[in-house]
Amino acid sequence: MKTAHNLKTDKTATQDLSSDSLTYTTDYGRKFKLEQVQVHFNAAVSETITITLDSAQGANYDTVLQEVTLVAETDFVYRPQGEANYQAGDEIKIECTNANLTGSCFATFKTSEM
Repeated sequence: MKTAHNLKTDKTATQDLSSDSLTYTTDYGRKFKLEQVQVHFNAAVSETITITLDSAQGANYDTVLQEVTLVAETDFVYRPQGEANYQAGDEIKIECTNANLTGSCFATFKTSEM
């Protein structure tokens, strides 16, 4: 039987890729379970998205969770495989290139309480 999850308020980040790349790090400051990261673009883009654990243990422990190169796409969803439980001080960082200077990027982080 699965345990019910208490979803927390979404964190969001937006960037106009015609002016700069997206770099955003969450600021939860508590234990959390990462449910998913949703990325939407207002136009088809060909860019690279990198999602990284920004570890409370320091930069030597930061880990790339997913890196994907999109080609003419408008959406990407990252869902961790298995449990993705993080300690207070751990954060999630997203980066999206702006190589083609096209569109805007809208990222949504969905988490639940541990």
